[in-house]
Amino acid sequence: MDDASVRTALLVARTAESRGCLRPGDWPDVAVSLLLEGAENPAIAELAGLSRQANGWDTEPLVAAACERHEILVPNCDESTILLARLMADDVRARPTVVTAPMTRLLAGLAPPDFESDLASRCFTAEEYLDCGCAEVDLGFEAELQSMPTLGLSAPVTQALARPLRSTLPTTQPAYGHHEH
Repeated sequence: MDDASVRTALLVARTAESRGCLRPGDWPDVAVSLLLEGAENPAIAELAGLSRQANGWDTEPLVAAACERHEILVPNCDESTILLARLMADDVRARPTVVTAPMTRLLAGLAPPDFESDLASRCFTAEEYLDCGCAEVDLGFEAELQSMPTLGLSAPVTQALARPLRSTLPTTQPAYGHHEH
């Protein structure tokens, strides 16, 4: 795994963490996937040895060291949403979901409470109407989301990074009808 890929993976992970989509206990899985792809970084190796019960006290110094080594700075909310959208587009292209408009559903969760991202806000607005007849669902918008440029990460790294976000999707298609948030 080259430095650019390690940097991209750490940037995505740190961004997901900053948006509340990656918990401390998710870092070991991400670190293991990076090591298996050939990343060489002592902090990543130490993260990989932690358990899923790890807390921020365990992970933060190691994550900070790995991010400092690769000069990772978390982007603003709009850029963060686009970065996570690209991750999820890669994951959905590789592993389709059982629900309609998975990208819209995933990105809608990034909007509240601050609505600082136009893309997340647009998804949040559309998500309310995905499973009801109250409004027309814009499937072109969903296709646009799914065709976002790839991050170029390997499938195992993409899956490790996407797993916490993907876990927010329903496991079956929701019943047809209006659903309140």
